[in-house]
Amino acid sequence: MEVKWDAVVMKNGCITLALLGLLGGCTAPPVARQKITELLIDIRSEVMVIDPMNHDFLDWSDVMLQIKKADVVLLGELHDHVIGHAVQLAIVEDVMDKYPGSVLALEMLERDEQMLVDDFMEGILTARGLENLTHSTDWGASGGWAAWYQPILEATKERGGEVVAANAPRRYVRLARTDGYERIDALPQNRRSLIDYPEELSGGRYRERFWEFAMHDDDAEVVRVDMSSIAPDDPLLPVFRSQQAWDATMAQSVVNADPTLSKKVVLLVGQFHVEYNGGLVQEIKKRNPDLSIVVVSIQKEIPEEDWRGTETSPPIADLMIVETINE
Repeated sequence: MEVKWDAVVMKNGCITLALLGLLGGCTAPPVARQKITELLIDIRSEVMVIDPMNHDFLDWSDVMLQIKKADVVLLGELHDHVIGHAVQLAIVEDVMDKYPGSVLALEMLERDEQMLVDDFMEGILTARGLENLTHSTDWGASGGWAAWYQPILEATKERGGEVVAANAPRRYVRLARTDGYERIDALPQNRRSLIDYPEELSGGRYRERFWEFAMHDDDAEVVRVDMSSIAPDDPLLPVFRSQQAWDATMAQSVVNADPTLSKKVVLLVGQFHVEYNGGLVQEIKKRNPDLSIVVVSIQKEIPEEDWRGTETSPPIADLMIVETINE
């Protein structure tokens, strides 16, 4: 199947990679935005909670029980999912209430924006100022940041939590794609510290899924890729290199926040990075294998692909929270 090299769209987690243009964050299409604080539902009782490994239906108390056992909570999102962001808000509120001083980390904010985040948290910068001075609008478009993400920052601020800008500046991710990791190492230390990369690129199912979703058309069924047939000069390899720079940088940001059972780190991140033992999960484990991690995949509906775990393959996540159930 021919790859459309000007725009490879990763459906799960909604990573849009412009191979011949700018490599930016995950941008959602312009749609009507509803503030998650204005939903007239009790989100904790309205969504479906599923244990993918045991195929059991759970409730909200089970979500918090799983989180209780974890140092790190990875909330895999669809970036344009209103109910999904409301779920994130509920989880962050509950974590900040039960575990004071916990940390909210975001894929949507870049490390060189941390000073602006700190200014907002200290009341020096307004919410509008934070939105205008960061790349945050790229993740919501047409008011999405203010409607979906800003309320989660506000909830963290009100509860005395910390906010971490977890991602790498996109200009350096682009550099990793075009010039390789060697060019990243050549940066002066004050800029080199803004991005990390893996010791070696991930293999296994994560790399396979990257190729599969990059190469399939919207209306076509995803076809399994034989990675042994991928040539060393495959045009997707530099893109995967940049994907892994995102994974490694966010993983190191999580580890740097020093998560514990009593001071958890909750990361908002695109689904693809964390599902099925994704690259971000692998990178956290490499950097600190002692950390306990719970991965929550937040879905609009039950995915068509096989999300159930087996003895030989990982499930989609430790928990799956679903807005609606497919018949």
